[in-house]
Amino acid sequence: MDKVLILGDERKGRVRQLITILEDRLQQKGLKVEIVLERDSSLVNRHADLVLVCGGDGSLLAAARRMGTNQMPTVGINLGRLGFLTAFSDAEATDAIDQALAGALSEEPRLMLSCHIERADGTVTEPVLGLNDGVLSRSSAGGIITISAFRKDQELATYSGDGLIVSTPVGSTAYSLSAGGPILSPRMEALVLSPLASHSLTLRPLVVPMDDGVQLVIQESGGAVYCPFMVDGQISMDVAAGDRVILNRAAVCFRHLTKGPMSFFETLREKFGWADTHRRLDSGD
Repeated sequence: MDKVLILGDERKGRVRQLITILEDRLQQKGLKVEIVLERDSSLVNRHADLVLVCGGDGSLLAAARRMGTNQMPTVGINLGRLGFLTAFSDAEATDAIDQALAGALSEEPRLMLSCHIERADGTVTEPVLGLNDGVLSRSSAGGIITISAFRKDQELATYSGDGLIVSTPVGSTAYSLSAGGPILSPRMEALVLSPLASHSLTLRPLVVPMDDGVQLVIQESGGAVYCPFMVDGQISMDVAAGDRVILNRAAVCFRHLTKGPMSFFETLREKFGWADTHRRLDSGD
């Protein structure tokens, strides 16, 4: 390993201090270090053997998108609140470096989405990468919207309500989970469709294979001219009735460095208290 890229948004507390500590540690080990603090800058033409992302889950999502086709092995160091995707806390930052340099971390590819819009007039938007999800929702000024979801030419369902979340396995623990969607192992090759405030009791979250992707069409826009389509809660595009939102498997995967194959389930228990009945009983709760 020769070069490490450190990413961070210095407007967030403790980021600059942590980056200085990491830079010193890496330079002591004879490695080249490049620091990028501009949170929206492209990383497509940057090259490194390891990327350290200092921030929360949002910073990691942004880094994955910014790398585009140039995905590099990435470790997240949490300076946010929950930090579900980030493998290490700020107190474990130097340990993260040591483990990464020793080859003790597991590289686990994570499926990503490639999202674009085919306009009713035939124009097509530039694709946007997403690691978590794509969310088509009603406008703040509009009413209930109706969305039809397709795989190829087969209609899956038509949803009336506040919108629809299309989530990757990584994103199944994010917005989709709060909307009642299932948790998927990040190793699965599937998508979750989770309706938002559905007006039908028969519509529940649906898991479909990733291979053919999903297409969304607004049938009714709730009186609004446009409805927002958000990728990872960070990139917004306007969608009109008759437009088609295309969500396919991206040609690249996010190269996520974790503590090991079981770290996902350990994080579920640690961060969410997931299926921790025995531990709660032992503690008298």
